[in-house]
Amino acid sequence: MKILFACGGTAGHINPALSIAEILRRNIPDLSVVFVGTPTGMENRLVRTAGYEIRHIPVKGLCRSLTLKNFGAAVSLLRSLSEAKRILDEEAPDLVVGTGGYVCYPVLRVAASRKIKTVLHEANARAGLAARLLAKHTDLALINFPSAARDFRRSKRTVVSGNPLRREFYTLTRATARARLGLSDGTLYLVVFGGSLGAAKMNDALERAVPRLLSQYKNLTILHSVGQKGVDTASVRTFGRYQRERYIEDMPTHLLASDAVICRAGAMTVSEIAAAGVPAILVPYPAATGDHQTKNARAMADAGAAILLPDKDLTPETLTDELDRILSNRETRDKMRAAVARFRVPDREAIILREIKSLCPHLGA
Repeated sequence: MKILFACGGTAGHINPALSIAEILRRNIPDLSVVFVGTPTGMENRLVRTAGYEIRHIPVKGLCRSLTLKNFGAAVSLLRSLSEAKRILDEEAPDLVVGTGGYVCYPVLRVAASRKIKTVLHEANARAGLAARLLAKHTDLALINFPSAARDFRRSKRTVVSGNPLRREFYTLTRATARARLGLSDGTLYLVVFGGSLGAAKMNDALERAVPRLLSQYKNLTILHSVGQKGVDTASVRTFGRYQRERYIEDMPTHLLASDAVICRAGAMTVSEIAAAGVPAILVPYPAATGDHQTKNARAMADAGAAILLPDKDLTPETLTDELDRILSNRETRDKMRAAVARFRVPDREAIILREIKSLCPHLGA
């Protein structure tokens, strides 16, 4: 049996696909998995690192404003539809799964026209443009937020499944994660990331706050993921307890080992924080569609599971002040851990497996 996954662009689209592939491959005998992405996107590195084959289509995203770049995007879409037909001819999958982003559209659209079963997973509270256009062609929509159901009213079936996460979030312990990283019992570990592509304002605020943080907390170690668009500077070597990386490959280990996290509030990020049970300062991306990141962050902050710091208020000073509330008081960290754990959905794997097997019973044969 073969399943084709279409994903690309950002880790928020790629990681759910990898997680669903892992769930299915672990539970369905003799399953073959192939990915489709763009030639230059980060999906190439992540998919190959996970051990899967990836094929390419030349699709490009549309700009939100009127621009000549959209003409090139339209031409690439036509080419991508043709290439998707060729890939589907050669791979002959039993099922096609998309996890959002413009890569999904040509692959799932062609698959649906050929009566191949299609599944679309939407991680956010509001579906993106490609997902909304595909809704009426989708046999099964798996959503994380119940509010996203309105975007899939024309899908044949819609199920709230939660976001699929890497299995390590549920099988790895905090003690084992800290041992992997060589963290002693007395070490405070702070993880900071602004998304797979980075967040310039967050990067700048943290870098300017680092000297004070390392001076104030002698037992603090910081891991800062600057993102694919981050620029390395001399600060990489200035502070021995401050480490910078482009991207955190092993997110489960680092989140489970951490005492606090500073990050955006995308759907996958919020789900991973909940699974790891880690206190967080959430800085929502202000330009997110429908301001869905602020809604995610507000839900967690209202439950005492996180601190909401609006992007417009983000400075080295406000970041340090909010972080002090977490790092300076172990009781506060414990209360936040207990609160964030209530957002954890442990049966999401069973739901995803059940629904896909129900759609394609022969996959489990």
